[in-house]
Amino acid sequence: MITETRRRFGGFGTRVLEVPGESPPVVLLHGYADSADTWMHVLRGFGEAGQRAVAVDLPGFGQAGARAPGPLVDQFDTFARSLLDDMGPAVLVGNSLGAATAVRAASRQPDRVAGLVALDDPVNARHWLARLARLRPVPASVWSGVARIPVPAPAVRWATGMATRRILYGPGAVVDPGVVRRWCESAAAPGALETLGRYAFQYAVETDGGHREVDVSCPTVIVHGARDRIIPVHASRILHRQIPGSDLVVLPRSGHCPQLDDPAAVVRLTMRLLEKIRR
Repeated sequence: MITETRRRFGGFGTRVLEVPGESPPVVLLHGYADSADTWMHVLRGFGEAGQRAVAVDLPGFGQAGARAPGPLVDQFDTFARSLLDDMGPAVLVGNSLGAATAVRAASRQPDRVAGLVALDDPVNARHWLARLARLRPVPASVWSGVARIPVPAPAVRWATGMATRRILYGPGAVVDPGVVRRWCESAAAPGALETLGRYAFQYAVETDGGHREVDVSCPTVIVHGARDRIIPVHASRILHRQIPGSDLVVLPRSGHCPQLDDPAAVVRLTMRLLEKIRR
């Protein structure tokens, strides 16, 4: 059974979804503009396996408190540090933004991270879209102009629904209508597109250096969906080289969010890592 509570980490109030079970706990960190809801099927899988698992909303997303003005990475780092101080040692499992946050936490708090599973980490990406986003900070006036463009909400919902099915999931995957509905409602909220675009570009600029300085020593599995249309597999191949002893798993039919189109694989790979840790 998945329980829901409210907690506070690093000064941010957030929602916590949890299933009880064995320790160390598995802490699940979602991607950009997503929420803890993305881990629902994974949480059920851990619950069936008798493994304690916790999913949280990252600052500024889902039902978490708003972020403060200023750098984004520092705020995610502060949140993760407080979360691990409370729940660690833990196994961190992150997708996209959550993966990048988990990698940084494993490097900075090695005593609090027992293991790491990074799904489709974006930070090492150097394809044209990543280079464009990191070219230079976008002036605030540009985003203000975007906010003034009159886009009908039904059009936003339709476009978001199409994008969610094509980008988050791999081809042929069973799409959860609840996931599509959440993304459509979020994107159609007043000012949502301008806000999401502004902070996505800001995060890209802040992480321009990639994971060059990480020093991760815990057991690590790096996972990437071969059909990811946002972040190419080479980003995870680079991360694999940066973390000695890590395993690299490419899921042939997954898209950007393996927790959505292949949750059983995410649970299986994490449980295998846990077995290694417990030996």
